[in-house]
Amino acid sequence: MVISNWCLSSNASAKALFESLGMELIRHGRRMEIEFSGPPAAPQWPAGIICRTYRHDEDLRAVFLVEHEAFRDHWGHVAESEEVGIEQLRHFIESDKKSDPSLWFLAMDDEEVVGICRCNPEFEEDPEFGFVWSLGVRRRWRRRGIGLAILRYAFCEFYRRGKKGVCLDVDAGSLTGANRLYEKAGMHIKRQSDVYMKELRPGKDLMTHDV
Repeated sequence: MVISNWCLSSNASAKALFESLGMELIRHGRRMEIEFSGPPAAPQWPAGIICRTYRHDEDLRAVFLVEHEAFRDHWGHVAESEEVGIEQLRHFIESDKKSDPSLWFLAMDDEEVVGICRCNPEFEEDPEFGFVWSLGVRRRWRRRGIGLAILRYAFCEFYRRGKKGVCLDVDAGSLTGANRLYEKAGMHIKRQSDVYMKELRPGKDLMTHDV
């Protein structure tokens, strides 16, 4: 059993407090953003891949399955049952006032959902920015440019809606190299945070640590 918390890397007081409590620095997170200076680059889709927006009841299970598979390769991921995961996703759609499924983009290979980009219409710290909540591609379809294409598709839609730019959060040591993808899309690091953890008692570790 563990406890964890985080703070901005620049927050010396919070870091000192965590360390005084016996917590260890284990990870860094990054806020990345792109501010538009003109129309974003258009997405270049691999042969046979198209993009469409989310259709609620029809796509709910498929979106959960893609996200679940993609984030199995994310540090700290803990698996959950399909039933629980789908209901949590449904609750998120129906209860979060910022949720806008018209900004959920699905990469399709024929009738199969192979990649997703779930976005919120505005970032809570700056409503002029859009926010990418999650982006993932199923393992078998990686290394084909789908992640970059769907991210750029989202950029273009945010630009069309008059947003100043887009931001997202990412693990600084991403096991899938997500940082490189975001940099390739023109994003830069806005700030960094530190993740601290302390073990309270021994137990079975269910988190993903490597791929």
